[in-house]
Amino acid sequence: MAQIRPLNEELQKAAKEFLGEVPSRISEDLANLKEWIAQQPHLRANTDDQFLVAFLRGCKYSLEKAKSKIDKFFTLKGKFPELFGITDVNDERFREILKLGMWLYLPTPLHENGPRICFMRTSLYPADKYTMEEVMSVSNVLQEICLLDDDYANVNGIVFIGDFSKASMAHMFQWTPSLMKKATVFSEQAIPMRLKASHFIKTPSGFEPIFNMIKPMLSAKNQSRLFVHGNKLDSLAKEIPLKYLPKEYGGENGSFDEVIQEWEKKMDQYSEYFKKNAAFGTDEKLRPGKAIDFDSMFGIEGSFRKLAVD
Repeated sequence: MAQIRPLNEELQKAAKEFLGEVPSRISEDLANLKEWIAQQPHLRANTDDQFLVAFLRGCKYSLEKAKSKIDKFFTLKGKFPELFGITDVNDERFREILKLGMWLYLPTPLHENGPRICFMRTSLYPADKYTMEEVMSVSNVLQEICLLDDDYANVNGIVFIGDFSKASMAHMFQWTPSLMKKATVFSEQAIPMRLKASHFIKTPSGFEPIFNMIKPMLSAKNQSRLFVHGNKLDSLAKEIPLKYLPKEYGGENGSFDEVIQEWEKKMDQYSEYFKKNAAFGTDEKLRPGKAIDFDSMFGIEGSFRKLAVD
């Protein structure tokens, strides 16, 4: 029998209807994934049932898609450990960034039982003290915990809300095309979280060039799920009722301090898990077939080199 958390009635219904989940077949699907992983000489992957079922759900039970994402997930962890392969979540700088509350998964899902809401305030950090790579590494750890811990996110996906009111030119110059390309490839090709929508609020004047740089990197589906609301919360409210925002934004969905404290506790709980992550990754010298062309995958096209921020 599969060692996974049982879904509540509403989530189980959604998993069957929207993901094609057949509860009686989960053990067989997990066994097939584990057998495939064991046959890959280059791949050292986590084979816990709860971890693997997240890939099955995120790929709507397409075994081939799940295999591809698992491979990319551990490949990118090994290639860019500073972004995707963090093993020490007790590091002092890591915890300092966590306490700033730049990436917060709010306690109540949208419409009570829908997608998980992630509220981003990515520009709260002092740009002269921390790098965007450090900030993104914290966000990737939070996302991996959701992968393991959050059935609403796994079944119904995630809605992002980004507040850019504190974004300065110093922050924007850290959002390099190379870094954004790594983030978008990981988001679309490796992590099995389904992005339902991204809403951007309180965007500064320099936001548009950054937005225009990132948008072409995304799939057509994810491009269609980007919404820029400017300073108009009433525009956002048409998509997300204000009650699902944090208390600081007039909502009822927890306060930033409360959510930060909960995530500090959760980080303590997962400390050993991330230490074990050091054992996972890939050995590209052992990969069967054609080697991955990382330069092509993460190369910066000419149009990005011409990026100018007024």
